[in-house]
Amino acid sequence: MSGPLPPPDLHERRPDLIDFPTGDKLYRFYTAQWEPIFFDRSTIGRFNAPDGSYGVLYAAKTLAGAFAETFLRTPGRTLIDLEFLQRKAYVRLAASRKLTLIRLAGPGLARLGATAEVTHRGLPYDVAQAWSAALFRHPIAADGIAYHARHDDAELCYALFDRAVGAIVEDVREGDLDQDWFWQIADRYRVGLAP
Repeated sequence: MSGPLPPPDLHERRPDLIDFPTGDKLYRFYTAQWEPIFFDRSTIGRFNAPDGSYGVLYAAKTLAGAFAETFLRTPGRTLIDLEFLQRKAYVRLAASRKLTLIRLAGPGLARLGATAEVTHRGLPYDVAQAWSAALFRHPIAADGIAYHARHDDAELCYALFDRAVGAIVEDVREGDLDQDWFWQIADRYRVGLAP
């Protein structure tokens, strides 16, 4: 294990919170064959429940953040394979009620006894999942975690717990990503389409 585990007194600590207002947007790229609002109960995602006891939906504050978390997973890769692109779709989501998120970033790390290793470390995700489980059980009963993207740490991302399942609604869906708006975001990272 690398990175600190949740301290025994975590339930007594006061996390740094983000109030996500009703109507605010979230951005997500997802596997097109599935529905876009999906709370993953597998044990393979960074902030998934280590025992699969609750689901997690991953999204970002901006379109660029969602792009970074989906298309920049292999450091140094500058080309997107056409088949991979065709398997992906985009959705803009909205909150139908106010969400409360625990900020696992900035000063929020120290308040909880965490470090950026928790959110930025690669596989295995055992430490991040231990934090997810501990924050899911925190008395605040937050709707999820806000953290900085591993592949663009200027971008804020969200791991929403399935207690927010009724609070996330679809706003706009786009199945064809081979469009100008997509490649404008890709250009920000100097990423293009593989020949």
